[in-house]
Amino acid sequence: MGFRLTISKKIGLGFGLFMLVVGVLFYLTNKTLSESQLINQRINDVYAPSVKNLEELDKNMVRSFQLMQSWAKLQTREDDRERTEALELCTKEMPDLLKKVKAFSAHWNLQKNDSSLFENINTLLDNYSQIRAILPSFDSYADPINTMLADEYLLEGSNMVVAYQNTRERLQMLISEQRQTMSTETTKMNSSFDKLSQLLGTISLGIFIAGIIIAFLTSRSIVKPIISLRNKLTNLSQGIYSMHLTKTGNDEVGDMAMAVHKLIASFEKTKEFSLNVGAGNFDVPFTPLSEHDELGLALLRMKDDLASYRNDMEAKVHGQTVEIRRQKEEVESQKEKVTELYQDLQASIDYAQQLQETILPNEQFIHQMFPDSFVLFKPKATVSGDFYWFKDKGNKKLFAAADCTGHGVPGAFMSLVGHNVLNQATKVYSSPSQILNNANRLAGEVMRAENGEHYMKDGMDIAFCALDTDTFELEFSGAHNPAYIIRKNELIEIEADNFSIGTYVNGEREFVNRKFQLEKGDCIYLFSDGYVDQFGGPNYKKFMRKNFRSTLLSICNLSMELQKIRLSEILANWQGDSEQIDDILVMGIRV
Repeated sequence: MGFRLTISKKIGLGFGLFMLVVGVLFYLTNKTLSESQLINQRINDVYAPSVKNLEELDKNMVRSFQLMQSWAKLQTREDDRERTEALELCTKEMPDLLKKVKAFSAHWNLQKNDSSLFENINTLLDNYSQIRAILPSFDSYADPINTMLADEYLLEGSNMVVAYQNTRERLQMLISEQRQTMSTETTKMNSSFDKLSQLLGTISLGIFIAGIIIAFLTSRSIVKPIISLRNKLTNLSQGIYSMHLTKTGNDEVGDMAMAVHKLIASFEKTKEFSLNVGAGNFDVPFTPLSEHDELGLALLRMKDDLASYRNDMEAKVHGQTVEIRRQKEEVESQKEKVTELYQDLQASIDYAQQLQETILPNEQFIHQMFPDSFVLFKPKATVSGDFYWFKDKGNKKLFAAADCTGHGVPGAFMSLVGHNVLNQATKVYSSPSQILNNANRLAGEVMRAENGEHYMKDGMDIAFCALDTDTFELEFSGAHNPAYIIRKNELIEIEADNFSIGTYVNGEREFVNRKFQLEKGDCIYLFSDGYVDQFGGPNYKKFMRKNFRSTLLSICNLSMELQKIRLSEILANWQGDSEQIDDILVMGIRV
């Protein structure tokens, strides 16, 4: 047997020549990269972090000085955001950052007197600590001696001001020096890479010439036959059988060409067999290529399975046809029963709606009490757990927005209970807190179990107001739901108590009565949580109270009727195609 130049030998010869050239290139590149790596390590580990930490320290110095000026001059509470930020900067962030800068300073070319930087920073932190000690709380500002002592730290020429100025100047100088050092190192590294680029250009030219020679030889002996086989396989993937032989040499490509020719011939036989089986001719003969021909054996199993499956399906179809007919008759019977039950249920819900509408004051009565007012009421279902309530007691006008547990029919029943207890409580009392306390007592009696020990876990959130039309004094008490007052484009919130009516035993808690002096033109807003909790918008999120307050401020100068229209439009745009998740109630009154 003569010498056979196989594909592996051809590829090995070409790859060996290529590796020789690459080896030379690798040696030269590795030498240059080793030098550049050391420079890059110094930049990444020392100079760049140094600049970053120095800039961060400079920024914190400026911010902490501003915050401590505010601390010394402005009387603020202990939980004020700027006081909290000042404590975080002076006691944690700046000391931690100072430790990092000291660690990096070991790698700098510092002068002997550069230690003054850290001394000045420590002096500043000590002075900051002394100011905080002089004015530690909101009440400490009441002593003028304390404020005078704190102001002395901020005088021009004081130790703290001088230390701050010196520190800023030295930090700027150090940042400039580290940037200059980093720039010098970068220039040195770029010079090394320029030399490497020249070497790469020379060697790349040699690789290019060697590649052309290798590609030409490879194309003649390998690529052309492979392209011919590729075209055959491409046609085969599209169902086109090409029976002409590919001219090849005595190598692996020649073996592949013979295998492809045999494969195409077997596909032709398989196609004829598949057509017969698909037509239902299960008696057509077929012989696999060998005992290892998985496709041929699978086709024979498929023929047997299809024949058996056809017989089984004919029997199942007959049985299922009978069963489907029986189920259809049963479904039609059940449909009639469901339709009848639905009609009865809808009639009951419609009657519940009529009952609920009787307890809600009509629009004429509301406008008699408050000519410039609106009520935006959108139940989630036919009936609602939210309800609005108005009562005229001469110069005392009582009104409320209530949200009972649930919505739909359960919520509607709770709203009837809530409306009744308000009517009972206001027969005796006119103060909102007394009304809510007695409403809680009455609700507890209604919802208490017979044994007197257990309560239903249902309750009522409410915002309740009493307005004296002679003095414009507003009294408010609330369970979870606050009241908003808008005066001259400024929103004022009257907070509610954080518990609901009917969820605790009478006497355990008491509602607080809050008073507020109104002015002519002030707007009062009461609401349930349905508007602010509605999902929608581009990211399908809740509307939230922040957006609700902004909306009220944007429309407060419109008439109340136009405000109602705008609130409804804004809600519709926010909700889009989303489902309404709760009952919605918003009330507005301009005094």
